[in-house]
Amino acid sequence: MSNQFPPPPGPPHNPQSGLPSYTGPAQDPGGAYGYGYGPVPPQQMPGVVRAAQIVLWVLGGLTILGSISAIFIVNPETAGAALGVNVCLLVSAGMAFRYGTVGNGIRVTCIVLMSVQIAFALGGAASGNPAGLLPLLAAIAVVVLLSQGAAGAWFKRPRA
Repeated sequence: MSNQFPPPPGPPHNPQSGLPSYTGPAQDPGGAYGYGYGPVPPQQMPGVVRAAQIVLWVLGGLTILGSISAIFIVNPETAGAALGVNVCLLVSAGMAFRYGTVGNGIRVTCIVLMSVQIAFALGGAASGNPAGLLPLLAAIAVVVLLSQGAAGAWFKRPRA
């Protein structure tokens, strides 16, 4: 197959005389990618991942303290129900301890668990339980934080 477009008539145009012209593909001058080795992975945990970690730890702790206090204030059955409704939050809070060493699978798992937590919290809020609003807002925050590009880059970084 031949070239469909003929070359322009006349001598080749070089806007800066005295400099050689290059007609090959455009080259990346290097920038933030180093010297031809691709994107540089983040070396320390981004703020959005640290924020998701802290939100999960705080809410996990509040859930456990609330359930322990519900044993003595209300009854053990209510405390068990509070733990059962927030089991996805507690599992995600436990997985947050590994955010510095694991891959992208844990990020996806936490996003899925927090989406299930959102459904549980919406059910609790719809039944008139005002305590279900705090886990709802926390789960939404964690999903938003872990869905950002910096979080994806952190969990997809190459390991040594």
